[in-house]
Amino acid sequence: MLILTCLLGILFPLNINAQDPGEPGSKLTVHAIIAGIILIITGIIFCFFGRRVYRLTLFLIGFYIGTIIALVALSNGEPQGGFAGAASNTIILVVSLAIGFVVGLIFMCCSTIAVWLLGALAGYVFALWILAFASGGVIHSKAGRIIFIVVLVLIGLLLAIFFKNILIILGTAFIGAYAIILGVDLFVRTGFASSVRAFMVGNHDADYEVNTNVYIMLVALFVLFILGSIFQYRYYKNHHFGPDAVKPDGKRRFWSRRV
Repeated sequence: MLILTCLLGILFPLNINAQDPGEPGSKLTVHAIIAGIILIITGIIFCFFGRRVYRLTLFLIGFYIGTIIALVALSNGEPQGGFAGAASNTIILVVSLAIGFVVGLIFMCCSTIAVWLLGALAGYVFALWILAFASGGVIHSKAGRIIFIVVLVLIGLLLAIFFKNILIILGTAFIGAYAIILGVDLFVRTGFASSVRAFMVGNHDADYEVNTNVYIMLVALFVLFILGSIFQYRYYKNHHFGPDAVKPDGKRRFWSRRV
């Protein structure tokens, strides 16, 4: 599962940056197929079982955050000719993998901070979703987009601090729904996936055009979020999200829960 998650965090952003698989009419590559499958699988886990799979959820939070930070930093800091010419994408791949994996392992030992940053990550993804409703972004100014994203990240962080239990459900459901739709879009290529590059990588030209199919993906994302939230609330709202989960025989359960 950890290997699949690593592939999710690395192959997907690298593929978007290098080949724009989300653009309508683009060729379906092997990398896009692998990334799409992994995104869908891990997105389903996050969307519908985020509150139940305690340690895997903590790892995913850290891995996503570490990968995003590495992707944004390396992509925006990439020189004109790349870090090492043709090997530039490989460098981004290896560094993002290392940072994401290490941060994910660290987060498995820091549940309180991980939950707070889950709120921040949910706010970040929610900002990307809102920006994707208009061609070129709802906010066209780069500075305006940054401010908007930062504000929603802070709001998500505060919500996680004061409303931990409900935020775990809502945050994992929305992030998981976003991952599922991104994975699906790597196959159907409506253009929605192009928004990731457009809003995350500021020093590259990335055209993002909204059309009917993109709107369908945006609405489908919200529907998945609602379904995931209802499912988790119905079955896992009373489950303890923490390291002291035990089995009926008294043995500690590694992955998840206690009623």
